[in-house]
Amino acid sequence: MQFLSLYTPAVPPKGPPDPEHMARMMKLIEEMTRSGALVATGGIMSRNTAMKITGQNGRFAVEDGPVAGSSLMPAAGFAILRCGSREELVGQLKEFLEIAGDGKCEIIQLMEGPPEA
Repeated sequence: MQFLSLYTPAVPPKGPPDPEHMARMMKLIEEMTRSGALVATGGIMSRNTAMKITGQNGRFAVEDGPVAGSSLMPAAGFAILRCGSREELVGQLKEFLEIAGDGKCEIIQLMEGPPEA
């Protein structure tokens, strides 16, 4: 099973993480990648870089900048995780949060190919 995790820190950072924190995070990323649990990860840029494109009846609307009403925009990072169970996923994210710090991970399961007929 694959999952998308969006991490939002409890308190927005005031600058880049310190080198010790980054070293701990990089070690975790390497371990999770090596084990096959981590498929992809990265940071999310400022809300000011956001965009929303809506299509309805052949017409399209584009919103630039912070998207009003979006609960996803405060997220600071993402990860795509591969786990054998939801319990395994919870364990991986607890380990992540121990290093990342206070905050929340919002999770949604991803499709891995076309739906079964």
